[in-house]
Amino acid sequence: MDSLRNELMRFIQQPTAQQDPPALYRRLLAEAPVLDLGPLYVVSGHQEVVTVLMNPGTHVDPTSVGLPRAGNTALLKVVDRMLPMRDGADHTRLKRLATTAFSHRRLEQMRERIETTAARLLAPLIAGGSFDLVADLAVPLPVAVSCAILDIPDSEQDRITGWAGLVTRSFLDPFGKGPEAAELDAEFAEFRSYVEELCASRADRPGDDLISRLTVARDEGRLDAEELLAFVVMLLANGLETLTAGLAVAAWELIRTPGLAARVRTEPALAAAVFDEAQRLGSPVRASARALTREIAVGDEVIPAGRVAVLLYAAANRDPRRFTDPDRFDPDRAERQHLAFGHGPHHCLGAPLSGIAGAAVLRGLAEAGPTRELSTTLTDATARRHEQFAFGGIRELPVACPPREHAQGVAA
Repeated sequence: MDSLRNELMRFIQQPTAQQDPPALYRRLLAEAPVLDLGPLYVVSGHQEVVTVLMNPGTHVDPTSVGLPRAGNTALLKVVDRMLPMRDGADHTRLKRLATTAFSHRRLEQMRERIETTAARLLAPLIAGGSFDLVADLAVPLPVAVSCAILDIPDSEQDRITGWAGLVTRSFLDPFGKGPEAAELDAEFAEFRSYVEELCASRADRPGDDLISRLTVARDEGRLDAEELLAFVVMLLANGLETLTAGLAVAAWELIRTPGLAARVRTEPALAAAVFDEAQRLGSPVRASARALTREIAVGDEVIPAGRVAVLLYAAANRDPRRFTDPDRFDPDRAERQHLAFGHGPHHCLGAPLSGIAGAAVLRGLAEAGPTRELSTTLTDATARRHEQFAFGGIRELPVACPPREHAQGVAA
């Protein structure tokens, strides 16, 4: 067991050294779905992760077990007020305020805008013959989705993309001690002013959008000014890591799986299943942590109160007790209850929007097949993964798409 602990610690401390290690996941699932690492317990089994997430003694706030929050910059103080970082009644209250924005009616209203935006971004990339799918498509599209949710004009997207990146950058110096902390705060001050002006404008001239409804809730005392700010910042930045990574892994599977693009072209509805299966296998959110305020029995282990459980979604999504042949990419598989978007109270509200955006991108790539030869030089060995342990996904995805009459290599 010591060798397994050592291997896991190396992966946690240096995730890029091992990329995304299915062999380690298989060993964890077979030998220790719940592994005691001293101050931490790593939970990798699918049912074990669900057990932790559904237990009322599970909290996202580290201060609930006496641990410090991870930073003191102005931006991180706002992050701490965001919906995913809240527990209990506060989480329930804030989530209820957002739920109407993700109703079936609202999703259908946003579908056309998201699909049109995906097509608009993708068309010139394919026509150009080569591009980096991450930088050129998977980064701008999540911001476009956020703008659709908040009814913000497309002309604002470039500016918002830069600001949304602040949230990601803040995690590179989480304790706010490095020289970049002051720079982050200065940039965030501009972002904050933009959001406050946006909220004031919607309060004066409310519409049928989420910001307008949130400003009404603030005026009625259902959330305070800082919660409103945190809500809008979260929605603007939402998906810049998760959907970006999800789009990349889905496109990669489409391009490198023989015959899949042709099948999506003839069965457009399959694109949603392809995207969903790619999220299971690729796990854009590799792991998250929960503080335990009470003792929890998980599988054959009992995790004491006061400990932190690291939930390794990337392993749980490959658990052979839950998924048949779990390391195989199979968009036709019957088992769909993966953990790529979390589970329970903190299940991602934006999962349906991610599915709409992902399916639109996959259909657009597949539809290029008759005239363009899609290929990539990227392999499992050469894929550059995220530098942070908590996030999976591919950082770059070079795509070649020359006209078919000049194409070389294997067709998509």
